Amino acid sequence: MLIEKYNVGFISCMDENFGSKRVHARAFADLMDKYGLLWTATGVRCVNVNREDIEYFKSKGCCSLKFGVESGSQTILDSMEKNFKVSDVEKALTACWENGMFSPLAFMVGMPGENLKTVAETGEFLGRMAYKLGVHPDYFGTAIYYALPFPGTPLYDHCTQVGL
Repeated sequence: MLIEKYNVGFISCMDENFGSKRVHARAFADLMDKYGLLWTATGVRCVNVNREDIEYFKSKGCCSLKFGVESGSQTILDSMEKNFKVSDVEKALTACWENGMFSPLAFMVGMPGENLKTVAETGEFLGRMAYKLGVHPDYFGTAIYYALPFPGTPLYDHCTQVGL
C-alpha cells in the first residue's frame, strides 16, 4: 500500500538494537528486498553486526548503517557502559565503507569524566578512520550531540547524586 498509494521507495528504520537478533534483521532486509525498497538503519550497535551481515544488508538494498559511536575514547565508552571497544567501532565502520555503504558517525560530548584528553581521543579516532578509509572527515556525516540527563537514565541518576 505504501508503494502503490504513496510511491514510497525508501524506508528509514530507527532502532537502537537493530541487528541484535540476526534472524529479525535479515528478515527485515529480505522484506525490503522483496518489495524493491532501499533502506537505512539508524542506531545500530557496532557489535550487533559483522562484515557478513553488512554484505547481506547491502545486497538487500541497504544504503547506510548509522552506529551510535558516542566517543572515540575507550575511557568514555567504558564510563557509559557501552560494552564495546573502539576497535569494534573501527571494524563495523571499515566493513561498511569497504562495501560502499555510507556510515555516518554520531558522537556525544559532555559525559561525566569527559575532558580535553578524551575529546582529543575522539578527534584522533575520526582522523584515523578518515585516513584508513580514504574518506575526508567532512564526508562521514558526523553529528555531535550533547549528553542530556533524561529522567530514568543512569546519567540523570548521576547528575541527581552530584547535585546537578
